[in-house]
Amino acid sequence: MKKIFFIIIFLFVTNNLFANTLEYEGLEKLSKNNTFMNDKGKPYSIEEISDKKNSLVIIYNHGSIQDHKQDPCKAKPKFGYIWDAAVVPAILKLHNKKINGLEIKIYRVCSGVKGMPVKKQKKYRKELKSKGKINLVDEHKNIKRQNIILNEVKNLKNIGFDKIILSGYSAGGWSSLFLQSRYPEKIIGTIAFNPAFAGPKKEWQKKYPEWGAFREDSVNKFNKTNTINAIIFAHKDDIFEDPKTLSFFENFKNLSLIDYSELKPTKCNWADVNEKMTADKGHNIPQSKCFTKYLEDKNYLISFLENIIK
Repeated sequence: MKKIFFIIIFLFVTNNLFANTLEYEGLEKLSKNNTFMNDKGKPYSIEEISDKKNSLVIIYNHGSIQDHKQDPCKAKPKFGYIWDAAVVPAILKLHNKKINGLEIKIYRVCSGVKGMPVKKQKKYRKELKSKGKINLVDEHKNIKRQNIILNEVKNLKNIGFDKIILSGYSAGGWSSLFLQSRYPEKIIGTIAFNPAFAGPKKEWQKKYPEWGAFREDSVNKFNKTNTINAIIFAHKDDIFEDPKTLSFFENFKNLSLIDYSELKPTKCNWADVNEKMTADKGHNIPQSKCFTKYLEDKNYLISFLENIIK
């Protein structure tokens, strides 16, 4: 009877620690799919982790679709299928590996709530056209996602996971980098694959200039620090961001920007199906089998983690 009582208390406390304190539409439902994942991309219970103190948690953050829409984030995504918010396979391969005495655990967060309505985006476009600048007072999706991810960092720390790394693909990578730059005392480092959030380059550079302004606002906030503990992977055939547009990151201490353009999309197979990618899929290479092998051969991730975990 006493054992049952303690189990009930444990579940009650755990559920409350992971309760959402942010009131974003759709977040409560999305958050139910937050989960630890093994090397096969399969979810498992936190109760299977017996030693939180000696765990290194990598919080993985998925990419995003249009700002006014909610991002899909399935409870059991197909392996490597990023459109279900599946974890990039190269990160899954780190599951249970030991880094300086710590065992790696992968925690996938669903944070893609709806961002800024199209009407408000157009309002900023008009403001930019008339005034030459914007005063950003609303939250686009990436700002909301940063708040959600930071809340998850706090939740995990509250239950004993003290050492936390962020990782992310596309918009999830941008959010992860931004949070590490602002909260280095909470987040040890970041692994970012093809970070982006403002849409395709041709859009934020010309068609939708408000998104260029949102991006500039974010870059200016990055520049308030001079150090980011991170490794970034970028490709020249990425239609969203490439090594050139991301070159501002080279100004930060403790950050490595890896140009992996030697990998050709047409030479890579998708992780989830035995098919070659097309030439326009530079942004999607992180979900390919050849990207996973490339990182393993170069030992990029292990070396990065060993360097920042002291």
